[in-house]
Amino acid sequence: MRTPDRGSITIWILGVSLLILTFGGLALDYWRALAAQRELAAVADSAAVAAASGIDEAAYRATGEVVLDENRSRGLAEAAVAWQDLDVLTTTVDVTPDTVSVTLTTQVELGLLGVFVDQSEPLTVRATATAVPVLIP
Repeated sequence: MRTPDRGSITIWILGVSLLILTFGGLALDYWRALAAQRELAAVADSAAVAAASGIDEAAYRATGEVVLDENRSRGLAEAAVAWQDLDVLTTTVDVTPDTVSVTLTTQVELGLLGVFVDQSEPLTVRATATAVPVLIP
């Protein structure tokens, strides 16, 4: 007499293995995107701090007021981003007389997650940092 459950554990183990591999692949894609965002955030922070040191020296000497020189701040931010070995698609630097904001954008290629998501538009990762120049007496 044979039991009807013969071989069912093999199919069950195969199904669980496929499920674990699928979730593992999705987790790798998620962590790849998260790592790219954290790296962009660090570069944006350093670029914003560099740009905030682009003080207009002539205005400071004349009035004692700390204001940013737009061209100098923009150049410092772009140089700080270029110095990093990072694949950045766009770099946006917004400078006002008292603040500077740096926004970086890149794209992340998807692995297994690309099977479930429309890849006509790649996954875009963006990070923004803002800095203010401070006069330390």
